[in-house]
Amino acid sequence: MKQYSSRIYYMEGDAVTDQPYIFYIRGSRFSLLVDAGNSRENYHRLLHELNQEHLPAPSLIALTHWHWDHTFGLCAADCPAIASELTNRQLKTVSTWSWDEESMKHRLETGEDIQFCYDGMHAQYRNMSDVRVRTADITFSRSMTIDLGGLTCHLEQRDTPHCRDAVLIHIPEEKVLIGGDAQYADDYCNNGEYDRTRLREFIDYLKSLEFKDYLKGHDSPVISREDLIAELETALENAKEQ
Repeated sequence: MKQYSSRIYYMEGDAVTDQPYIFYIRGSRFSLLVDAGNSRENYHRLLHELNQEHLPAPSLIALTHWHWDHTFGLCAADCPAIASELTNRQLKTVSTWSWDEESMKHRLETGEDIQFCYDGMHAQYRNMSDVRVRTADITFSRSMTIDLGGLTCHLEQRDTPHCRDAVLIHIPEEKVLIGGDAQYADDYCNNGEYDRTRLREFIDYLKSLEFKDYLKGHDSPVISREDLIAELETALENAKEQ
């Protein structure tokens, strides 16, 4: 595990298999894991790394959105999982999918899934029949607050540039906002491009919050509030009109 602060840790991601950064938040009473990773294998790697740092297994898991790389490791966890109602609705749908090659290619044709995810899953899984999709134990509609003991996690579900079901986690004591993939463009519904309206609203949302750093799912784990907003404002200038 890498250490962001004395109370926030993270496990490294893997661009080849699209394994995201996984964040672990340790309060005095409970610990919260943000996302579960893309497989049972990587979730067990997380537990091993926590054990090496003498950190307890997570008390709870919060999902930032439904995409496979953030949720397919959930089947290996033995603690309650939290998701927005929108995220859990999509996980229930994905839990009915078959994982043979014919079914996966059919979903590419229908647009239910995308080539980028197809490629990442094949890089991660030797046998796609090993995929197991678990739904959440606890759901919320718009917002939820969790007191971990000395750390307050405010979960808010928002429509973001990346997906409609994004959950962002604001931790005021650490001056941190954990966004998962919320700041990226939409691969599923907008061909990997930014929707100007959704992007503008997200920038306004970021400007309304007090935080120092934004923790994200891919590329690099940490970006400052100022740099993130500047990057997104540049993306807005370059985004196509819908």
